[in-house]
Amino acid sequence: MQDIERIVEPVVMVDLLRQWDAVREEARALVTTAEAQAAQQEKDGSARKAASTREKARLAAAKLVTDFQAHLGAVRVLDPACGSGNFLYVALKRLMDLEALVLAEAGLYGVGSFDLPPIVHPRQMLGIEIEGFAAELASVTLWIGYIQWNHTHGGYYQVPVLQQLENIENRDALLNEDGTEADWPAATYITGNPPFLGDKVMRDRLGAEITEAIRKVYGDRLPGQSDLVCYWPEKARAMVEAGITRRAGFVTTNSIRGGKNRVVLERIKASGDLFMAWPDEPWLQDGAAVRVSLFAFDGGSEQVKVLAGQPVADINPDLTAHADVTRAVVLAENRGLSFQGPVKIGPFEVAAEVGARWRNEPNPDGVDNRNVVRPWVNGMDLTRRRSGKWIVDFDIMDEVEAARFVAPFQYVLEKVKPERQNNAREVRRRLWWRLGETGSALKTAVAPLKRFIGIARVAKHLIPVWVDGETLPDSAVVAIARDDDFTFGVLASTIHRFWALKQGTALEDRPRYTPSTCFETFPFPNPTDEQRAEIEKWARYVVTMREHLLAQDAKATLTGLYNDVVRLRAEPDATHPVTALVKAHADLDQAVAAAYGWEWPLSEDEVLARLLALNLERAGHAS
Repeated sequence: MQDIERIVEPVVMVDLLRQWDAVREEARALVTTAEAQAAQQEKDGSARKAASTREKARLAAAKLVTDFQAHLGAVRVLDPACGSGNFLYVALKRLMDLEALVLAEAGLYGVGSFDLPPIVHPRQMLGIEIEGFAAELASVTLWIGYIQWNHTHGGYYQVPVLQQLENIENRDALLNEDGTEADWPAATYITGNPPFLGDKVMRDRLGAEITEAIRKVYGDRLPGQSDLVCYWPEKARAMVEAGITRRAGFVTTNSIRGGKNRVVLERIKASGDLFMAWPDEPWLQDGAAVRVSLFAFDGGSEQVKVLAGQPVADINPDLTAHADVTRAVVLAENRGLSFQGPVKIGPFEVAAEVGARWRNEPNPDGVDNRNVVRPWVNGMDLTRRRSGKWIVDFDIMDEVEAARFVAPFQYVLEKVKPERQNNAREVRRRLWWRLGETGSALKTAVAPLKRFIGIARVAKHLIPVWVDGETLPDSAVVAIARDDDFTFGVLASTIHRFWALKQGTALEDRPRYTPSTCFETFPFPNPTDEQRAEIEKWARYVVTMREHLLAQDAKATLTGLYNDVVRLRAEPDATHPVTALVKAHADLDQAVAAAYGWEWPLSEDEVLARLLALNLERAGHAS
């Protein structure tokens, strides 16, 4: 049963438990909010109003929970090759487990067991089985599971205890008697263990007529050399694509990963996505030990992907995760070039007009405020519009030296010191006039440069931006200590974006760019002079086109522009002004790919595989 649970759990229960968690939290939030309101009403002397507030919240929470129970009662699980019903047996008992949690939660809101009896029932388990005896046995298996669960949990018995089940159908799952394609009943989830018959064995076991009928009916979807097991995932895939089914998962022979069999997995990837797989596992089939593949898929909404029990970025049609970029290592040529901006630990930044005024104010000792009041950017400055703010940065000065800069020091004394005195780190309390991290390495690296490349650490889009060399970036910015258009162009390319998205982490739904994994491991191309010049040209044009588009609309932002870029790549519109930026990036991508010696375009998987190979090759050479 544990092996069956490896399919039933991710296909059926993970989805339902997520839904239940959301409902439960919403119900509890209603009651918590109402309780706070009622407490205030009581405090104001309105006991009746407080009671009403609590009762309304209780009823609303109870409705959410009871509606979810009704939702559970509407769930249908289909095993289209159900045999004696083992997959359905496991799914039924897990649904009953979840319903028990729902009923217990309902009790918190005053809904008793007589008001809300259990409704999950064996009728919700749908099966198709070609063998008559096995189909009958599947019905008995479901009843046994239902009665066992109720006996164990002090449960609820309907009368009569055993009822006729019409939901287990004794028929062929692939063909009707007239040779046309068989339909499956609508189901929320589909799971099972279809029959294992290889391409060459099908004629011997099924007969030439049936085999040819299957090949003909499904010939526009699957190759004629497909093993029998492939047709079940294909039909499930079609139901997921049609929106009838939320998720599906199967145990099949491990040969489904290769040759013509893999076409069904490619079709699953094309219309949805794989989110779980065990590519090569032992299994007992009719008493014989075989090797199987377990996999699950949906329409592409599941973001968490697990391969052989380990999280992966993606699962390929051969049930592997090619280009495991976590194997990439830091390259010597990229060391000392990328930095996270210093952490402030206090409100060291000031408005544009204040900073501009201070920079022109004289000091008694003749020191220049320009040495400590610097332009400042954070992540939103890069992805939206520049705020024009400045930052007070005394670098590694002692307190006496910092005090010579009168206005900036007074500001830090008033605004920063009180906050820093409560900091948990002694050094930050003691050196309160300095930034939390001085960023010495960053400052040293960019000091000779008139400009450097800035990338917002967390943003919807990866957008390299030129930053003036005098500017101090915030900790929300990654600074690349390069001032050449070639580096900028490569970092702005789709090739680098693919790498960074896989190597970085994420904050909610936004990618996070990390210097150590996204930049330091990235293998830049080694271009000819002509190839370098081509990348530089298109890099400059990308920047020029951005600036041109932003100048047309005072409310436009880089994030907005790149929202349009993404949309226009999917739905081209030659009349849209941002199409010129889309074209600029396409030409830049072509130039960067040429510098690697690659044809373009390439799939993301292929780019990652090639970059990983190049990374490991260079790391090996370096060692």
